[in-house]
Amino acid sequence: MKLLLFPALALTLAITACSPDPKPEPKKEPSKLGENPVAAPLDYIAAIGKAQRASISRLDQSKLIDAIQKFEAGESRPPKTLDELVTMKYIAAIPPAPKGMRLEYTAADGSFMYVPIAPAPAGKK
Repeated sequence: MKLLLFPALALTLAITACSPDPKPEPKKEPSKLGENPVAAPLDYIAAIGKAQRASISRLDQSKLIDAIQKFEAGESRPPKTLDELVTMKYIAAIPPAPKGMRLEYTAADGSFMYVPIAPAPAGKK
């Protein structure tokens, strides 16, 4: 009986040692903002920069709205173009649009909006 136990144990050990490797671990995606406590200082700095850009954008928008309203009050009509605000000295310069956006002005009601810049169509070969 002892003689049969040894080959059975050796066979089990050989099968276990030769079995295929377990599934490899999936690749870890980079941690998102706020998920990794080690990166917290960098996340904080990134959040401050994002908030600052948003605040500047809102401030620029409010300056432009204020200039349009002052123009309408002084001239009794909305400006034909935003450049008219600059030439009539209601605003020093037209604020730049956020990255990837362009400023679209409607003279009929004196409103403006930021519109995404459409990518250039790919050239046909």
